[in-house]
Order: sequence, then structure tokens, then C-alpha cells
Amino acid sequence: MSPSRAGGVGLLVSLVAGLAACAEDLGREWQALDAENSAIVFRAPGLENQNVRFMRSYNERQSLLVENAMWVGPKARHAKAMVQYYRTSPGYHFRRDVDPQDLVESSESFKDKAVSVGPLKSEVNGLGRISHRSFDFDNVRCVSFQQLWGASEGAGDQQVVGYYCADPGQPLDDGAIKQVVKSIDIR
Repeated sequence: MSPSRAGGVGLLVSLVAGLAACAEDLGREWQALDAENSAIVFRAPGLENQNVRFMRSYNERQSLLVENAMWVGPKARHAKAMVQYYRTSPGYHFRRDVDPQDLVESSESFKDKAVSVGPLKSEVNGLGRISHRSFDFDNVRCVSFQQLWGASEGAGDQQVVGYYCADPGQPLDDGAIKQVVKSIDIR
């Protein structure tokens, strides 16, 4: 995600590539956080008993604060949920929205899987309009989402992207998806 200076260029859509590596090795760039110090609030159903890891990094070159949160159950083959929050520095903004499908296509979590993606839909949560798409793989139903808001220039100066998956074989209907995307907040 590369924000643009007013009139500038650049949007990197590599949303999750390397996230697994970041989760394993925080390195010098990433700082582990506890839930109270993270900007991310996500109260989707079924996350209460999951292990969660919060991380933060600041990319000076791109004037971008990035936070990651990932929820993983004890026997999971993939994360049950992941949320990334991006905030640009003053004077910077994102040029345009991205499709939530881009998250699925670029994610290491779903690489080499037969993924079926549903139509683009939207809801309104406490931050504004949020776009989302359902997707299925390996008998698992998920929803990917993305949301931009803030600055009057471009598409906004803050962004949330992520996904949430039901347990294998469990349904995730439109009502549940609405509940999931409405449970996203930034403090």
C-alpha cells in the first residue's frame, strides 16, 4: 500500500504477501503489541478463544503506519481472521479503493488453493462504507473486506483490509457477513 502525496503516484496492492513471515519473525521493523495498544478492534463471532498477535510498523519511505492483527486457533491450517490497518502521514492519501478480491489473490494464506470468489457487496459500519466479497476454499467459507476513509483528497488517508473465515464446514451467510464487517473498528 503506497500512499500518494497530493498529486503524486503509487498504490502497491501486495496486501498480505509476506505476512506469515512477519508473524513468525517480527524483525527489527515490527513491534509486538498487546490488544490495548493496538488501533484495531475486531469483535467478530468466534474470535474470543483464538490466539491473536498484534504487530505495528512504520514505513518512513512511504509515510505509512501499518498494524496487523491475526487470529489463529490451536489446530488451524490458516488464520481464522486477519486485519491490517494503514494510516498515512498528514499530507498523504490513498489514490483509490482496491477490490477485496485483491487481498485473496495476493495472500500467501490462499496461494495454491482453489478459491471461488463471490460478487462485490458493501455495508456501512462505524467507519463508513466497507466493501466485501465472500470466498470459499477447502470447505471453508470466508469474507474479505477493505475500507478507506479520512482525508478529503484521494480515496482517504486510512484503510482497513482483511478477512474472516468460518470454521470448516460451517456456514457464513449474508447476515453473518454483515455482522462481521460491522464489528470492525479503529480506535
